[in-house]
Amino acid sequence: MSFSVRLNTPVRLLVDLALLALLLILSANFKRFWWPTTQRGFFCNDESLMYPYRESTVSPMLLHWLGVHLPLLFLILLEGFLTWRRGDISEWRHLWPIWNTVRWFLYGHVFNNLLKSIGKQTIGRLRPHFFAVCQPELPDGGSCSDEAHRGGLVYHEDYSCRPELSGATAEMLTSLHVSFPSGHSSMAFYGLVFLALHLRHRRWPLRGSLLGPVLQLGCLCVAWFVAISRVMDYKHHWSDVVAGSLLGAGTAFVVIQAAKLEEEAPHSTTKVAATNANANEKEAVAVGVGVGDDAGRSRQLAHDLCQVTCQSSN
Repeated sequence: MSFSVRLNTPVRLLVDLALLALLLILSANFKRFWWPTTQRGFFCNDESLMYPYRESTVSPMLLHWLGVHLPLLFLILLEGFLTWRRGDISEWRHLWPIWNTVRWFLYGHVFNNLLKSIGKQTIGRLRPHFFAVCQPELPDGGSCSDEAHRGGLVYHEDYSCRPELSGATAEMLTSLHVSFPSGHSSMAFYGLVFLALHLRHRRWPLRGSLLGPVLQLGCLCVAWFVAISRVMDYKHHWSDVVAGSLLGAGTAFVVIQAAKLEEEAPHSTTKVAATNANANEKEAVAVGVGVGDDAGRSRQLAHDLCQVTCQSSN
């Protein structure tokens, strides 16, 4: 992704670093700025909340490697190689395309994370393993396993969890209300779809071969595996995964398009200037031709008058 130098490069770098740091702080402390997570109720006969608790197939650490660290590392290596191949490493400004790609990727990552957090905190959807982890106690001291509450169509909003029965930690209880959208799906699809689209934009490696499309397909397959593992582990409902996947892929597409528009803007300005210059040149040539034609006609008229005068005098 190329760029247009409108500001001194170190100044632009400092501005971008400050803005990204601010966004990262906002994203990391989102719960402090947003209102508390919505506490939704449940029906005792809701079978979608009766799945057992399982550990994640894709751990948070593995997710960050697949969705952030590896795509970012690949982007840096790719842009660094392209810069080195052009021989543009003698000056600082020639390294800007590398940082330009990194800053757009990080901006999109933070933007995607903020959208995901807003959805989780606002919707407050219960996870499929809600009953297994919460073991809810109703106001009358009973539970959903009691005959009096089993099969009833009463929507229970006043309840308390009993972690002593399930062995749940405080973190597990807090995460019960943030099922929608899937954060794993969102992060994986953003990072890997961004990488796939960037490869498409760069038309690399081995332009004209199937290596590029194969790498893009591999990115999508990894993102898809991360997404479906959340349903397999009963961490999310299928609709949570679909929403998270669309959010991540959509954010990646929007960010890539924004980066392309920034890249094409200076080229468009140059094309307009060149078009205007060509038009002015053609107009000048046309005016010159017109003046030359008028001068030629004047000389021809003078010549004809001279011939008539000479014949008359003879």
